Amino acid sequence: MKKLTLLAWLFTFVLVSAHAQDQNRHRNFDINKFHERKWEFMMSEVKLSPAEMSLVKPVFLNYEKNGWELHRQTRDLFRKTRNGTMTEKDYSELNDKMINMEIKRSQYLREYHMKLRKLLKPETLFKYYRAEKSFERQLLTKRPQGEPSRGNK
Repeated sequence: MKKLTLLAWLFTFVLVSAHAQDQNRHRNFDINKFHERKWEFMMSEVKLSPAEMSLVKPVFLNYEKNGWELHRQTRDLFRKTRNGTMTEKDYSELNDKMINMEIKRSQYLREYHMKLRKLLKPETLFKYYRAEKSFERQLLTKRPQGEPSRGNK
């Protein structure tokens, strides 16, 4: 009986520790480090001159900041649905807000593109966009199976 109790306590400890580590991993996510890692990856793929890098990086960081702010707002909207007390009117307003955020995301992308096309040659800009997509693909393939995306916490 003592062995069974000890085994149950050990099992509980392991589960609690694993859960705590998972929670810490999500809480310790540093968005600035993520942006820097993305920038470094892209610069390893696209060979910009130092002058181009100094002009493009602030545009990149501004776009990333705006995108993550929209991501945060979208997460907050979805969290509101978890309480189970949403009315038809609440869902209607939620749908409108979600679409408006997607429109805003498209506007940010358009502004980003217009700024970048003034700074980079067309072929370089194409490679830049391809590097962004490559980074996104890399993130998706490296995420362990079953791990929720940031928006599903």
